[in-house]
Amino acid sequence: IFSLNNDLPPLSKSKARMLYRGKSKKVGGSLKIVLVDLPETSMHREEFYSMLLGKSVSQMNGYWAGLAFSGKGSPPEELDSDDIKQILKWLNENPNGIAYAPVESVPDEVNILITVPQGE
Repeated sequence: IFSLNNDLPPLSKSKARMLYRGKSKKVGGSLKIVLVDLPETSMHREEFYSMLLGKSVSQMNGYWAGLAFSGKGSPPEELDSDDIKQILKWLNENPNGIAYAPVESVPDEVNILITVPQGE
């Protein structure tokens, strides 16, 4: 999980889970953040939700639909592609944006907030 904003502090695993469950919208006390999601068809999205939350994409879609219906939250903005260039373009347009991608595709100059290990 990473950002282009160097003011964002590292995330704990529990904080990362709270963000991606819509239970928290801020980091570092006051910075309101925006999440982006990879396309529903992306295998990286499936792996990410499985590793971070132990959930499938369809389970998370249902979860977000319930939050949106109750007015308690809205799902992350979904990109058209999981290409790292598109993720970085979105982050450039959203200064408090947070994204995720496979570690091997993340460029060195970004602010890595947490690395989610496989199999946890």
